[in-house]
Amino acid sequence: MARLIPSFMDDRTPPGEHDVFNMLAAGPDDWVALHSLDLAPWNRGLRTEIDFVVIVPDTGILCIEVKSHENLAYDGERWHPSEIRRSPFKQASDGRHTFYRRLGELVPQFKRVPVVHCCIFPRAPFDLSPNLSVQPWELMDMRAFRAFSSGEALCADLKSRIEQSITADGNLTRLAQRLSADQVATIVKSCVPVQKFHPEAREEIRRREEQIEAVLRAQQKPVLQLAEFNDQLVVSGPAGTGKTLIAMEVARRAAEKGRRVALLCFNNLVGEWMRQRMGRMAPPLPNLVVGRAIRVLAELTGLAIPENPPRDFWETVLLQQLEERLTDPDFKAAASFDYVVIDEAQDLLARPRLWECLSQFLTGGFSKGAFALFGDFDNQILTDRGVMDQTFAALDASAKLSRWRHVENCRNYQIVGDTAVRLSGFGKPIYAGYMRAGGGIQNYDIFFYEHERAQLDKLGQWLREFKSQGYKPSEITILSFRGPDACAATRLKNEGFKLRPSWQAGEFTGYASVHAFKGMENKVVILTDLVLGEPEFHRNLFYTGMTRATESVRLLCDKSCQPTLLGWFTEKADS
Repeated sequence: MARLIPSFMDDRTPPGEHDVFNMLAAGPDDWVALHSLDLAPWNRGLRTEIDFVVIVPDTGILCIEVKSHENLAYDGERWHPSEIRRSPFKQASDGRHTFYRRLGELVPQFKRVPVVHCCIFPRAPFDLSPNLSVQPWELMDMRAFRAFSSGEALCADLKSRIEQSITADGNLTRLAQRLSADQVATIVKSCVPVQKFHPEAREEIRRREEQIEAVLRAQQKPVLQLAEFNDQLVVSGPAGTGKTLIAMEVARRAAEKGRRVALLCFNNLVGEWMRQRMGRMAPPLPNLVVGRAIRVLAELTGLAIPENPPRDFWETVLLQQLEERLTDPDFKAAASFDYVVIDEAQDLLARPRLWECLSQFLTGGFSKGAFALFGDFDNQILTDRGVMDQTFAALDASAKLSRWRHVENCRNYQIVGDTAVRLSGFGKPIYAGYMRAGGGIQNYDIFFYEHERAQLDKLGQWLREFKSQGYKPSEITILSFRGPDACAATRLKNEGFKLRPSWQAGEFTGYASVHAFKGMENKVVILTDLVLGEPEFHRNLFYTGMTRATESVRLLCDKSCQPTLLGWFTEKADS
């Protein structure tokens, strides 16, 4: 996928430029296309703009002029329609020479890089008569443009046009060797100050989003193929390996085949997030039921959930009601599922009573039925590991499990993932590698506060800093090692900051406990209230909390715990 700068189109961009932009996006990974480069500062302030400057590292640079009109003509004296006041070919040629001249002034080492031009009319046919000023390869009209079956085919043709232009121009020479990534970056840096649409902080955030999505697509392929031919599948892996999104895709594909499918999890926030995301599918799939397992089962059985349920409602009262309802064979037949997909399955396996209820909603149960389980069965066990292991062993003995393990982190930067593993005390690396390039010391920071006021002041400072860097409020989550009533976010909210519990919808910064946010993610995560009263338990939470961040993580820790944390770093380094 070519790098496009900026990576999105302004709403006012002409439709023909949209067409070309979308096709260029499928170009080779080492290509860079700059859109809407304003050359006026380089050309005595005269109106001079290049619609696309495409850097092809092994060939040269192509300046493209795009016209979006659906009818284009030249009668020998003037262009039609009348708003075209200059020849597009003259515009392209002038832009090319201005760009080449200024590039040579800024970075003289690139004077021998061939710079050529062409025009693309993606929405209008145009017959170019033989002439002395415009060569055939310098025009691509609608008929040629629409003949390409893919963006890759278009880019291959553009490269051929560059080569033809170089051959025909005695002043140009072919590249002696391809441009390196650093050289391409230098050319881009020289152009950025005069771009019409600046790739500001928000644009960079969006570009990184696209990189994550591409990585996730690569992660999904083998699991989707395995699920296609195996009805009892277990996918394991540590946090950040893409399990939730793959689980959603497995469920969607099964439902599209006509199966009655349940996509379930234990965590309330994850369940609601999956339900909303799957609900946006078009067309909707009425045979796909999504959400938190206990709530889905309650809704299926028609059991009322109190507005403020008592402490034992979910673990005892509701389960007892479910068990009673499941004694009715007619109800079981009507409420059963053909296929069950479970995310964060370790949380349900650790609750045998709920697991048994769930088993009765699956045709054939978990011994003979069709299911796919996704979970971190090694590192994110925040309940009784022994119970989870026992339930899992019973499942393994009764079912015919096909297994797949993800070991490459596709969510976190390495500095975040490695720090989370080190602070959690796992004793050995749990990731085979990190699929996301980049990241550095700016993506991780820890602050030791001496008193509560210092923690709140630092938290407020970080919130303002991330906002100034282009992050939306909703792209920041504050996670606490305390309950919502006692956490730093609640106190800061009372001082006027626009913070809300993460389960509420809206454009604001959310806060929750680490437990409640398990299975979720956000661009920025700030961990607060780190007072290590129960070190071993909190070490597990470090891993869960830190790995929620796709971009940056910040830690606010009581200064009394500083020696302990430094000891953990030393302990990991020596192991």
